[in-house]
Amino acid sequence: MIATVTLNPALDKIIILDQIKNCDNNKIKEEKFDIGGKGTHVSSVLSDLGLKNIATGILGGHAGSILESLLHKKDIECRFIYPPNYETRTSYIIIEKNKNNHFMLTEKGDKVDAKSVDELFELIRKLSTSCEFMIFSGGVCPGFDVNIYRKLIELANENNCKTFLDASGDYLIEGVKGKPFMIKPNIEEISDIIGHKPKNIDEIVFYAKELIKYGISIVAVTLDSNGSLIVSENETFRIYPPKIKSINTVGCGDVFFGSSIFKLYHNSNLREAFKFATAISASKAMNLMTSEFDINEALKLLDEVTVEYI
Repeated sequence: MIATVTLNPALDKIIILDQIKNCDNNKIKEEKFDIGGKGTHVSSVLSDLGLKNIATGILGGHAGSILESLLHKKDIECRFIYPPNYETRTSYIIIEKNKNNHFMLTEKGDKVDAKSVDELFELIRKLSTSCEFMIFSGGVCPGFDVNIYRKLIELANENNCKTFLDASGDYLIEGVKGKPFMIKPNIEEISDIIGHKPKNIDEIVFYAKELIKYGISIVAVTLDSNGSLIVSENETFRIYPPKIKSINTVGCGDVFFGSSIFKLYHNSNLREAFKFATAISASKAMNLMTSEFDINEALKLLDEVTVEYI
């Protein structure tokens, strides 16, 4: 079994209009709700690829109820902690169709009480005894200590559960100390880890290999539209994505993360796993919704994904 942990999930409200005019009444053409939050995005990806999974973390309120119903529609098992007086945040994705442009506005999220934090630890302890993979992904709402990911990862590792981390800032820096099996930083996040912005790919490779020596098995650095850099103990390679016309890039990193984990769960090698993830992510960028991709389109794009060993 595989589980995702989202400590600050969101309900994505997608607002579509022709274009935004300053100091004017901008009329909305269409509104849609979608699954938000990085970990819950990963759950959605896994489910769309045919892999049943458990979504857990923190949830509550009206937005939380809508989000949970969206997860259930994808046959995702929900085992969340529901803090009292807690309201799941809403993220607003505004899409200008005429300009092929989009914006994202995110709420901070409510504070979690200490009892709910304790309940989460107990839930992760139980789940990690039966799960083979556990994914910790996304930001953290108020009420959690900065070392929350490190503690949860260490707890899951003790039960021989492979752990995956996608976080930023101090939560990433502390989380890495828990020695997850894989991390997926972007350029800004790898800069957080090493303390400065890397000058070039060679410097990223150097520090990624230092993380491998530290005890992390896979470092997958995403490079925005320039693809990704994959480093493990035995392999280092760069992946270049296909050229596409993107509509909405929100969620692409989560789709890349989730689809690579899907392949690793099915014992694919690194090259196959991350080529597949790159094609799926490209397909996602061509779609409107934040967690939507076309598997048939992705398989066509697969031939346009190139790999360069370093």
